[in-house]
Amino acid sequence: MPGRRTFTSSLLAASAVAFAAGPDYFPLFVGNVWVYRGGGSRADSILQLEVTQAAVFNGKLYHLLHGLPEKDYWLRLDDSGALLAFAPDLNEEKLWYAFYTPVGQEYATWLAGVCCGRTVVSSRNASYKGPIGEFDWALEIRYPGTFQVGIDRELFLPYVGMVYRSVATGGPGYASYDLIYARLGGVTVISAPELTCSLSLDHSIYTANLMPPLDPRASVPLMTARLTLRNTAEPVQLTFPSGQSYDFVIRNEKGETVYRWSDGKAFTMAIRTEIFGPGEKNFMIQARLGSADGKPFPQGKYVAEGWLTTVGSKIYAVAAGFEIQHVF
Repeated sequence: MPGRRTFTSSLLAASAVAFAAGPDYFPLFVGNVWVYRGGGSRADSILQLEVTQAAVFNGKLYHLLHGLPEKDYWLRLDDSGALLAFAPDLNEEKLWYAFYTPVGQEYATWLAGVCCGRTVVSSRNASYKGPIGEFDWALEIRYPGTFQVGIDRELFLPYVGMVYRSVATGGPGYASYDLIYARLGGVTVISAPELTCSLSLDHSIYTANLMPPLDPRASVPLMTARLTLRNTAEPVQLTFPSGQSYDFVIRNEKGETVYRWSDGKAFTMAIRTEIFGPGEKNFMIQARLGSADGKPFPQGKYVAEGWLTTVGSKIYAVAAGFEIQHVF
């Protein structure tokens, strides 16, 4: 596929990090962002990881990874391309990934969420098909000690990082996370100075299957939306009248609001001001396209609108249209 070749080539050109053993499988640059959509038993979840800052400990440079459910971690890649985590309070460093261990050879890991600490690089040419495309050169890592609970399998792309993770969630339950968006070393940021607000939907048509399911909620489509404010120009001032930063609504063809993200949520009542930019803010929304009693919205055309809830009129607002179709 020509598209996937172009995507990977751009990332290769943008990255200045390579190791004697091969490419960088976990790019650490301040501002890097990865957003993952949950599947399986965590279909309503979003995992968003971001490298937020850098610091030197014991003469070595580390980057802080924010967004994992346990806590934030200071990470660095050593000269061999292995990923290490540092705990400042304990002044100790532990191995997470040894990307260049020979295929099939187990090693011990301290990666959070892994059962028993057993890890193996199972392939360097694994196939992956997901929201960002199809690839056949993924690095596959498996965790043979996982039983019932824990990370089971991960896939990495060179100069991109993790694109897929599967997790055992107890008994026969499994969850998965697929990469749906990444900003890496500025590759996906518009290079000319701009202030932009955008809304991305994961589909233009959402299908409601009205065949009687075992779980009534299964017939209600799930939308994943991303409201993005990106600023590569001068910093701007954002003033909010409360703790709410954004909102998101869905309206039918009559203009009636059928979904509002903020309904039922509580926010602190205090005026706050932020200076934003250069950088990017992402607000993720997952909306079930149906009523509270589990019935999908009627088929037809709809409009999704997202905006920042700044003081005054909607100066950072954007909309996107989509359709709902019923099948039997």
